[in-house]
Amino acid sequence: MKNLMTRISTIPGKFRLPLLFAALATVGIVAAGCSQGSYPLDIFYEMHYQPAYKAHEPPRLSVPESAVPWYGSTPPEPTLLDARTGRHIFEANCVMCHGAEGLGNGPVLARMIVDYGYQPLDLATQNPNLTSEAARSLDRDGLRGVIEGGVNVMPPFRKLLTPNQIELVLDYVEGCIQDGNAAACQ
Repeated sequence: MKNLMTRISTIPGKFRLPLLFAALATVGIVAAGCSQGSYPLDIFYEMHYQPAYKAHEPPRLSVPESAVPWYGSTPPEPTLLDARTGRHIFEANCVMCHGAEGLGNGPVLARMIVDYGYQPLDLATQNPNLTSEAARSLDRDGLRGVIEGGVNVMPPFRKLLTPNQIELVLDYVEGCIQDGNAAACQ
């Protein structure tokens, strides 16, 4: 020990403090490497086990493994606005621009027109009013093409809806909105 103190005292003063910090850092890293964590140096040991959320994403809660679905005697019947109805899919995806009656008077489209000066390029072929002559003149395949591929500011729904959901929306648009009895259709 006396020999070590003699050696340290021979080191010039400006190098003593950095060498002391380097020695302490080396001892700290070696000690941390001997810990029981999954990483050699785990500052927030349990943090990687916590759930991660993206911005504006609701928390995902895991169902306990022992959970068993219980329906009573039979599974529940779907409600009128179930995801398996064309009306529900239309209300979830289309009403914001096309409006509830399909007249092209939805709040998002109205804001685009008023605040941003948007106007459809050609109202004869790209009219957001689903009851217009342009929309009525399209056959089922034409409407499907518009829904799947999108037009102008309308996004393509090919990857957002399944083919079955697109067919349900087509049934609702053709049978309820374009026939003028959207309130009677479910």
